[in-house]
Amino acid sequence: MEAQGRNTWVSMNALGGAAVNGAGALTGSLVGLLWGSRLSEGFRKELLRLVGIVVLVLGVSMAVPLADPVNTLLSLVVGDWLGTQLAIQERLDDWGQALEKLLDRENFMQGFITATVIFNVGALAIVGSLQAGLTAHPTLLETKAVLDGVTGLILTSALGWGVLLAAPATFAYEGILSLAAGFLRPILTGMLLRDLTVVGGILVAGMGANFLLEKTAVRVANLLPALILTVILGWLKQHGISFV
Repeated sequence: MEAQGRNTWVSMNALGGAAVNGAGALTGSLVGLLWGSRLSEGFRKELLRLVGIVVLVLGVSMAVPLADPVNTLLSLVVGDWLGTQLAIQERLDDWGQALEKLLDRENFMQGFITATVIFNVGALAIVGSLQAGLTAHPTLLETKAVLDGVTGLILTSALGWGVLLAAPATFAYEGILSLAAGFLRPILTGMLLRDLTVVGGILVAGMGANFLLEKTAVRVANLLPALILTVILGWLKQHGISFV
């Protein structure tokens, strides 16, 4: 009974980050619907830069306990190679652009699909959901809530109220990922969780840099395989196989 109660508590905390993120996206979208047209383009860009600074600092703070730089770098290099071979970034970009073109004349659906893709097709949604599910401390999704709120504000002012419906879709998507990650809690602990957090932090820092530079300087989606590789290398390290 006690174990069941603890699992319920963990599940509720894992969903908390997704709920906050969905609420942030919804709030920003509502503000954009009501007042977005009154905000200057320069101010909107400044908001995104400020969010970029926070995301960059957050990513660096996650990556600071760099206990195993060799395994971390190896995970990133091999992960980037795999991601490039699979063209993950390009496929995600093409998918989003194809959906936008397909619904070009349907402003309501275009707003919904565009916002859903932007909110959810990215490394921060995946890494943040993993963090929420594994640690029950959804710092990344809470930060992403602000980012999605600003993005929702901008999108709603341009595409209308279809953007609002992307908020519950975001909650559902990240909630499912967070709950799925929760099942891995008994495995991803200690050293494995630390190494995963470090690699995830580097990916988050790359996203922050992209926002500040206003271009895709770091193709973060291609680095997603590094999250799996760092767990594999960490498991090997636990069993006496290390590259350090």
